[in-house]
Parts: sequence; C-alpha cells; structure tokens
Amino acid sequence: MSSLAVVILAAGLGKRMVSQTPKVLHPLLGQPMLGHVLDAATQLAPDKLVVVSGHGRAQVEAWVAQWTLANTAKLQAGVVPVCLEQPHQGGTGHAVACGQPGWHGADEVLILYGDTPLLTAATLQDLRKARAGGLLSLLVGELPDPTGYGRVLLDQNGRIAAVVEHKDASDAQRQVRLINAGMMSVDAQFLAQALPQLQPNNAQGELYLTDLLGMAAAQGQPGAAHILPDHREIQGVNHRGELALCGEILRDRVNRSWMLRGVSLDNPTTTLIETGVELGPDVQIAGGVELRGTTRIASGAVIECGCVLTDVIVSENARLLPYTVASQSVIGAAAQVGPFAHLRPGTRLDAKVKVGNFVETKKAHLGEGAKASHLSYLGDAEIGPDCNIGAGTITCNYDGVNKFQTTLGRGVFIGSDTQLVAPVTLGDEAYVGAGTTVTRDVPAGALIVTRAPTTIKEGWVAKKKALREGAKPHH
Repeated sequence: MSSLAVVILAAGLGKRMVSQTPKVLHPLLGQPMLGHVLDAATQLAPDKLVVVSGHGRAQVEAWVAQWTLANTAKLQAGVVPVCLEQPHQGGTGHAVACGQPGWHGADEVLILYGDTPLLTAATLQDLRKARAGGLLSLLVGELPDPTGYGRVLLDQNGRIAAVVEHKDASDAQRQVRLINAGMMSVDAQFLAQALPQLQPNNAQGELYLTDLLGMAAAQGQPGAAHILPDHREIQGVNHRGELALCGEILRDRVNRSWMLRGVSLDNPTTTLIETGVELGPDVQIAGGVELRGTTRIASGAVIECGCVLTDVIVSENARLLPYTVASQSVIGAAAQVGPFAHLRPGTRLDAKVKVGNFVETKKAHLGEGAKASHLSYLGDAEIGPDCNIGAGTITCNYDGVNKFQTTLGRGVFIGSDTQLVAPVTLGDEAYVGAGTTVTRDVPAGALIVTRAPTTIKEGWVAKKKALREGAKPHH
C-alpha cells in the first residue's frame, strides 16, 4: 500500500502583512491559517506530515507543537508533524528540498501552502486521484479575471503542456482563464530525482516547483490538471485584505453547513461561528452572534442577538437573551441568561436557573431553579437550588490578597442591596433582609438583618432651609 507524505510550506516572510506575527499564524475563524491547512491534511490520514518553517520559526514550531497535542486523536498512530527549517528564502523548490528528510521514504508527496487556508480535504483527494499513477498533478483554478497570473496551457489530451507567466503570454494565451494554484501531488521518487536538477533561471534567482512540469513532460508523462469547481478555494493570503476575504468565504461556508444540518440563522451575514464550535439541530441563532472556541450548543437552545460565547456549553432549550457575554461556562437545560449578563470562567448554571440583566458571575455554581434576576455580582459562590438573589447583591470574595467562598443552601432568600462577606455560609431557607451586610454564618431557617435603627425627624427640611437662608450674606 502506497504511503502519503504531506508537506506544508510555511516559511514565508509575509512582508505585506506588516506584522511581527508569522503570516501563517494569523488567525482565521478561530485558529491560525496554518491550522486550517493542517486540519484538511489530517483528514487524508497521511503517513508523514511535514511543516517547512523559516520566518518566525520558533513561533511556528511552538504553535505546531500545541496543535499536535490538541489533535493527537485525529492523527494516525505514531504520526507527529515534523518541522524542518528553510534557512533562507530560496523558492518553493528549495523549501520542498529542505523538507526532504521528513518526506523521504514516502511514495507520494502532497505539497500545500500554509497561507492558502480554504482548501478542503475533498479537493485534495481529487488532486491526488487526478495524478492516476503519473508523475504529478497540479491544482488549477479558473478565474473570472486571471490578469497577472501564470496561465496553465493544456494539450489536446487535457494534460499540462506549459505554464506561461502573464507577461510572457501571447494575446491568445492571455484569454486562457486557467491559473496555477501551486498545490501538487507528486510521485516521491520522481520528486527526489528532480529537485537537485532545478535551476535558479529566473529574476529572483530561486528554485521553483513549476519547473517540475517541464521535467515530467520531457519524460513523456506531462502533468495532470485538476480544475477546481470553485476557484475561491485557492484564495491565498498576502495582506490583511485577503485575510478578511478568506474569513468572509470561510464564515459563509461554515454557516451554510450548519443551516443544512438544521440550525436556524436569522442573519447569516452577521453571524460568526468558529470552526471548533458544535451545534445541535433546532438551535436558533439571531444576528450579530459570535460563537467562539469549543462552544457547544444543544438542540432547542435559542441565542438572541449580540451574544458572544467562548468555550461555553449550552444545554437543551436554554435561552440567552440579547448581548449576553460568556466564557468557559456551562448553562443548564431550560436556563435563561441575560440580557446584558456576563458569565466569566468557571460559571455553572444548572437547569432552569435564571440570571438576568447586568448580573456578573465568576466561579459560581447556581443550583437548579436558582434566580439572580438583576444587578448582582456572584463570584466564588456555591448557590443552592431555588435560591433567590435580590437586586444589588454582591459576594465580597476578595480581601485584596486572597479569594474566599460564599455558600448558600437550598431555598435561601437574599434581599436587595446585600453584601455577603466571604468566607460565609447560609443554611437552607435562611432569609437575609434588604440592605444587610452578612459577615458571619447564618443557620438554616434564620433571618439576618443588619439595618441601622430608623430615625424620622419631622420638620427637618424647613429647619435646614431656614439655617441656609440665615447664612446668606446681606448686601
């Protein structure tokens, strides 16, 4: 059985990005561009996976190591991406030669680019099939306006006769709309023999993979062309405008995919769903929503306009009202959150919990049926089932050095404008009167009130006014 090596060229400088970040690490819908290329390559189950790095090598290799840890289950047993260095910009042929220790011994080498993030695994399989045992196949795009691109000229058998640069093309050749996308499937033995023969006979003095086409033709086996049905897949990134364009294309692709799987998007053009997100059928998502990271939303949940969720689990039939912001949190079945709520990391809401407008939580667990309807901060708190948290309640969890826990039993009632000074525990069905500062534990079923005695001074306003009038200077 033939073995496959995938080589991803990721050594480019990316000068037009105007950035300290290596080009291939610029984010696109939740992960760096290089991650999208690695994901597509991984679906082919390669026996060898090689990343050729150069500019920003340390950053690229550190990120690849992180990606490997996160994706071990997707890789074939024993397959780990190998990073090899291209020490200087010597062209695509030079880059593949630098990666040769990583792909040596394979039967087929699939050459990809780290700044072309929209290619699908299905397209890459079609490119491989197009080679059909020949020396190489080339991915070709058909552009509406190919001006500036090298044209791919086919012979009468549909094989590649030549690739002609735009400036060198005749008027007739410029009418051809087929362009070289650069990705290749190459017989590894042919590639190993051909690379040392490449010559820097060009203005840049670099070694180009396109010269392999002439070598294959000279051996009587001209390359095969796989023409993409959708040329947008080969959109590369040279500057941030093209990065935004790729983001738009990928966002549309992801959103359409979810709609075909039973998710309702009220306004797909304003909805951002990163590639690591998972959604159940009958989820409803309004406009302006951003779902990031590893967010998981179960069937029947409703996410209203403007919500931003990062690494959040939303259970069945939960409802998030407008402009809820949540991260690293769990929202239980039939719970309701928002509007304008902020769930910070470590928040866990059980079934039928209600967290209302302008409530902030952090490392807080609210038991089933608990309610915090408005204007409260709940941090480092264990709140039992069926508790009611009044408006303006604050868990005072930080003394300037350490964080402390607040614990409420079942059915505790907290009156408005209450401060719970942690560490403190309130037993089941305890009551806290409005305006109370709780500084010690409260037994189950007890009432705690710390208001100052009420004082009413009749006529005070008139006396105050008279004193004020008497104090005015006479003219």
